[in-house]
Amino acid sequence: MKHNEPEYWEKQLANSPIPKGEAGFSKDLMQKVKERVEMQERPTNRRWLKLAPLLAITAMLVIGFFQWERLESIVGPMSKPVVPMALEPIDAEKEFTLKVAYFHEDTFMMHYGKAYTIRYPNIEVKVITMGDNGWNSYDDKDKILELLDKEKPDVVYLSPNMYGELAKEGRLYPLDPVMKQDSYDLNNMYSGVTETLRTAAEGKLYGLAPDYEMNALYYNKDLFDKYGVPYPKSGMSWEETMQLAARFPTNGQGGDRVYGLLPTYYSEASQLAGQIAKTMGLSMTNADGNQVTLRTDGWKKAWSLAADGYSQGYVYQPEPRANPQGNILMEDMYKRNPFITGKAAMAYSGYSLSRDLEMAKSQYKMNSFNWDMVSEPVDLSRPNESASFTLGPVYAVNAQSEHQRAAWEMIKLINSTEIIKKLNRSAGGGSLSVRLQSLKPEDGRNYAPFYSMKPSTVGAESGLHPRVLRKFMEAYSPLAVKQMKAVVERRLKLDDALKQLQEDSQNALFSALLDSRN
Repeated sequence: MKHNEPEYWEKQLANSPIPKGEAGFSKDLMQKVKERVEMQERPTNRRWLKLAPLLAITAMLVIGFFQWERLESIVGPMSKPVVPMALEPIDAEKEFTLKVAYFHEDTFMMHYGKAYTIRYPNIEVKVITMGDNGWNSYDDKDKILELLDKEKPDVVYLSPNMYGELAKEGRLYPLDPVMKQDSYDLNNMYSGVTETLRTAAEGKLYGLAPDYEMNALYYNKDLFDKYGVPYPKSGMSWEETMQLAARFPTNGQGGDRVYGLLPTYYSEASQLAGQIAKTMGLSMTNADGNQVTLRTDGWKKAWSLAADGYSQGYVYQPEPRANPQGNILMEDMYKRNPFITGKAAMAYSGYSLSRDLEMAKSQYKMNSFNWDMVSEPVDLSRPNESASFTLGPVYAVNAQSEHQRAAWEMIKLINSTEIIKKLNRSAGGGSLSVRLQSLKPEDGRNYAPFYSMKPSTVGAESGLHPRVLRKFMEAYSPLAVKQMKAVVERRLKLDDALKQLQEDSQNALFSALLDSRN
């Protein structure tokens, strides 16, 4: 019997890769095979007749199996869905202006703008200054919204609180898709910063912050050796820290006077009590943000630790300056700092103190001593959490920007290792860089406390809007100073002071809430 001419589907099968389907072939193709077999001349052996379709299909499957790897390389790329790019590359031939909302034009251009225009000579960088109050305006929501609507900046400089609000309102461009597209490496940055940014924006990244603040406990090894006191260790509580500070003599006079602890410079007893309470996870208000909660055992312990340190003299209390409003030279400031002059055994301070110690030695030829640092005092139930962590300003892309790729490239530059290195050399590096772990000084000291701790997740005044909290704290601070001063001077018992502070602070909270509603 004469064979029929091959059909179109047979030619496809002979010359084209076999597409994936059921058992390697589509149902339609399998049906065509069966039909074609049935059109052929019938063999006399009926057993063969029954097996013929099955054998034909089996043969084709065997061929397909051995060709699968070659077919996959051809068909695979064509079968995968095309993923659109989050942002197109910058057109190097197109000239345009990138607008940046920042608090000071010359500062931004010196730090970032000039380096950016070198990379992208077709782009002009224009800085839009943010209001009459300088950098303070970056936390004024009304002014920020007015600026976004009127000036339409591509890059915006924001406080952490403002970043969170604008991200939730859809005002900022989400960065996760373009980070994935660019394979942007977040692993080389301090995770505490990116985690805090995600928490503020419901799990997504809408900006990056190049720096942050965190304290550590510095200690003078020479003083500890002189008085036979064991060195402090990472993971101590505030109670253990104060007990260590109390082991240093307080009866010295003049140049022989020694202090066990220097808290954050220029702070006083109520501020130290507040920091101890924050470490313990205590809040000044209830969860609803309408009741002050200072008369608790936890707050009493925090105030007691701070008051004892000041009243017994082992915690340093700065003397009032004759002219507090006048300027003070850097050298004079160093000479007033008892830790830098070797008169304080420990100092609770930020990264800037390490730079100050080196500056005092190299530039002002002040006497040096052996020093190192351990982690800040912690809550023993959360030994890896920092209560002093503070996120720095955030750089974000305006969601309405017409130049989002160029804006994202600016943010990448601001957070780049090259720029951070340059700023550390030129500006002294007072803040902690998100890349500190890879850029830390090679002086053999332990800088791990600044990047191995996680930001604390408890103790925040979550029930208060940031602007209400700011107004409340403005009223609370002088009230706390007054009551603590009376306790330190033993003019008032601690219970009575906290009772009065509770009443006065409650009135201040009501005023702040009422003012925010108006």
